[in-house]
Amino acid sequence: MKKCLITGIAGFVGNYLREEVLRQDRTIELHGVQRSGERIRDKKVAKSFHSHELDIRDSMTVSNLIEKIQPDVVYHLAAQPFVPKAILDPWGTLDINVKGTLNILEALRKVGKHVRMVYVSSADVYGKQDPKNMPLREDTIPNPVNPYSASKLSAETYCRQFTAYAQNIEVMIARPFNHIGVGQRLEFVVPNFCSQIASSIKNNESTMMVGDLSSTRDFLDVQDVVRAYTYLAQSGLPGEVYNICSGQEISIQDVLEKIIKIANANVTVKIDPERIRPVETPRLFGDNHKLNKLGWKPEITLDASLSKIYSWINSL
Repeated sequence: MKKCLITGIAGFVGNYLREEVLRQDRTIELHGVQRSGERIRDKKVAKSFHSHELDIRDSMTVSNLIEKIQPDVVYHLAAQPFVPKAILDPWGTLDINVKGTLNILEALRKVGKHVRMVYVSSADVYGKQDPKNMPLREDTIPNPVNPYSASKLSAETYCRQFTAYAQNIEVMIARPFNHIGVGQRLEFVVPNFCSQIASSIKNNESTMMVGDLSSTRDFLDVQDVVRAYTYLAQSGLPGEVYNICSGQEISIQDVLEKIIKIANANVTVKIDPERIRPVETPRLFGDNHKLNKLGWKPEITLDASLSKIYSWINSL
């Protein structure tokens, strides 16, 4: 029986990936890593995989778990993913995103069993780029501008090194651009906008606070993202980097206007200086042709994603 391990399985993306992996293969033995104290309340969901609570920064615990499971496929999602938090706590972000990844790689190497691993990095590693480089390709030279993206790029380097010298490990590196969907935490831009607009309608308020709206991003529905991860696990080339993106650029301003239209809201938008990051990436969108060659293509439109997210938040 094939064994699969997902780190960060209780998180926003991990939950969708769990569903996709089981949808594709109901016979797979699925294991998931969660932070200590993290609980999945839905009993049916909790019974769909073998749960393991641990801190990926603890090398001994990670090593013992990998030795016990001996997975065939690993999806490494567990991370500190929030840029503002990384700026406030760069050392903690380094420990989780780099040391945690290194612990998993070294544990897999020691076991010696052949394993394919998808490492979930971030398109944020590209950082600020000359507009002539758009859309960003996988061979674009990274230019990380915050502790989060720096930690992700560092972990990528370890993944390539282990793929090169550990004969049993094949790592495919995913660089997802902005992904959205039902269940995402409210500090992220789309659910935050949806929450503010829904609240303004319910409370008869007319003002919402935002950060910089001029930046452009490449948004993809989380369900398309996790499908892409499974394509990499099945067909990706070891040591290669793959953009996970729609290939379409849109400004945050335009995304906000789409949500306002979906909600049929009448709100006044005001800039909150505290929501503007000291170092911001003004443009970020990618080329997805390399992933397309594996047979993947996006299936869910941005408008459809935004409508689902707004409906979900408005029902809370």
